[in-house]
Amino acid sequence: MKKKSLIILILLFSILSGFSQTAQPKKIESAIKITIVGFLKWYKENEPKLTTSAIVKGYNEDTIKKDSILRVDMRSVDEYLSNFRKSNFVSDSFLGALRFKYKSVSDSLTKYPVIDYFGPVPGLECDLLFGFEPEEILDHADEGKISKIFFIYNKALVKFDISKYNQMIFCLTRSSDQKWVIDNLDYDITNF
Repeated sequence: MKKKSLIILILLFSILSGFSQTAQPKKIESAIKITIVGFLKWYKENEPKLTTSAIVKGYNEDTIKKDSILRVDMRSVDEYLSNFRKSNFVSDSFLGALRFKYKSVSDSLTKYPVIDYFGPVPGLECDLLFGFEPEEILDHADEGKISKIFFIYNKALVKFDISKYNQMIFCLTRSSDQKWVIDNLDYDITNF
């Protein structure tokens, strides 16, 4: 009798724990997708408003004026990042990496000055997050699907397919309040 009770108890426990484990990942995956799509929509709508003052200074728009030196205003970059932080979609490591990109361009322009220039800024020729055609991603955020997802502790590595040619990798962290924030994003170039 004790054996039967023990076997029934073990079977019941394994069946119930199996149900709870399959329901949880779908809920988490849904929360992650909401974060990714929400970020893409937020960025599309708010990106033009993030910059309150010119990040790049020293454009020579006047062909008569000479000796204009191109530079990145890091104070403006910090304002931009502060506005970006308000989205609540990205982590401090995401913002730190973005600041590092601007700082690298700034350091390069300091070391190798560009004088009397009116073209695209070397290193900042396109959208730093989404490249030369951000609308190819941002206009189709709702069509995106999570094709692969891997978890380790409070981190998730997500392959997010927007189209056959626009596939991205997102690294996210679940914060203490159970909200997912984006640490990094990049293109998945394995299909090219």
